[in-house]
Amino acid sequence: MSIPKTILVVGATGTQGGSTVKALLASPQLPADAQILALTRNTSSPKAKALAALDSRVLLHTGDPTAPGAIFNTAPGHIDAVFCVTVHGPAGAEETQAEGLFDASVAHNVSHFVFTSADRGGETVSDMNETSVPHIATKYRIEKYIREKAQGTNTAWTFLRPVTFFDNLTNDFNGKGFSSMWQGVGQKPVQMVATSDIGFFAAKALLAPDEWSGKSIGIAGDELNFEQAKKVFKDTLGSEMPHTFGIVGTLVKTVLGDIGSMFKWFEKDGFNVDIQKARSIHPGLMTFAAWLEKESQFEKVEKLEKTPSDKLEKTSSGKCECGSRFCSKCKK
Repeated sequence: MSIPKTILVVGATGTQGGSTVKALLASPQLPADAQILALTRNTSSPKAKALAALDSRVLLHTGDPTAPGAIFNTAPGHIDAVFCVTVHGPAGAEETQAEGLFDASVAHNVSHFVFTSADRGGETVSDMNETSVPHIATKYRIEKYIREKAQGTNTAWTFLRPVTFFDNLTNDFNGKGFSSMWQGVGQKPVQMVATSDIGFFAAKALLAPDEWSGKSIGIAGDELNFEQAKKVFKDTLGSEMPHTFGIVGTLVKTVLGDIGSMFKWFEKDGFNVDIQKARSIHPGLMTFAAWLEKESQFEKVEKLEKTPSDKLEKTSSGKCECGSRFCSKCKK
C-alpha cells in the first residue's frame, strides 16, 4: 500500500480525532498534496474552524458515522484511509458507528482502516478477553467484526489499544470523582495515557500502512497507583492533586455503571500494556509528570524566594525591590 493521499478522520473536533489531525500535519511523511477530511457534524463550530485554520490540507467534511454512505458520497474524491473513533452511547451505539463505517469503507475500496479500541490485558490477552466493562467489551466486539469482514477484501486494518486517559483528571467534580475512584483501586497501579499520544500512533499507522497492516498496539505512558500519582502531582506542580471523599468515588462507581465497572476491573485485572514497547515506537510518549507540565489545565505553583533585607535596594519611587513601602528597609 502506498502512503494515503486522502485520509478521513472521524471525530476530528474531539480529543483523539483532533490529536490525530495535528499528528498527521506534524509528520514529514504526510504528502504535500494530501487531504485530511476532518469529519464533524458542525463545520461552523469554533473547534472546527480552528482545525481548518491549522493547514490548507485540512478540509472540513460534514457527516455522521451512523450515516456512512453520505460521508463517502459527498467526499471530494476517493478516500484512501480512515481513522475511526467511536462515541459512548446506549448499548450498541458504538458498534453501529464503527461497523457501518467499516462496511462502507470496504464498499468504497478504502485501503486502510485504523480503529482506536482499548487494551484488555496486554497484547495477547486483548485478542481473547472481552472483559466485563461495557465500553471496553464493545471495542472487543468491533475488533472481531472488522477482522471477520476484512477477510478477502482490499481493506486492511490496524487496532490502537489505549488505556484510560490522563485527561480525565480535571479540577472539577468529574475530575475529582475520577481521582476518588482511582484512590479506591488501592495500591494496584493503573496505566494511563495522554490523548495526544494516541494521535501520534494513529498518524504513524496511517502513514505507514504496509508496516502496520493487521497489527495491534497497546498505548500507555505511565503506570501509577493513587499515592504515587499524588506525589508526582505535588512534586511537579507544587500543590495537592484534586480529589474528594472516598464515599463520592464509591457513589460515582455505583451511579455511573460503565465507569464504575471499569474501576472495579482495575482492582482485579486491568490494563497490561507493554509501555517499554510503546515508548520504543514513540520516545516522546508522555509520563504523568510530563502531561501535567505540558498539557494539563493545572497551574504550577511557583515558589517565591524571599530576598534578605540587607540586600534590598531603594528605588526612585522610595520602594524596595520587594515593591513595598512598609518593609523594614524602606519604612520611613
